[in-house]
Amino acid sequence: MRTDDLIKALDADARSTAMPLGSAWWIGAGAATLIAAVVFWLAIGPRTDIATAMYTTRFVAKFVFTMALAVSAFALIRALSTPGA
Repeated sequence: MRTDDLIKALDADARSTAMPLGSAWWIGAGAATLIAAVVFWLAIGPRTDIATAMYTTRFVAKFVFTMALAVSAFALIRALSTPGA
């Protein structure tokens, strides 16, 4: 291989762009949420007294605590995935 061919090959490799890390994280988080919801729905199924349970404080608290935990974990994992952070 000649030097000029090597330089052209290196230049072509440098121009190829990968998916941005932020986009990859959001796609991964969305896919993980969807898969977890489907597995949960198939394993446990719908609740028979959902109409009554929706008006309790415990029902709402489960979603609030879960979302707080998920958002903080996502932020920490995303920060830790960046080199030098």
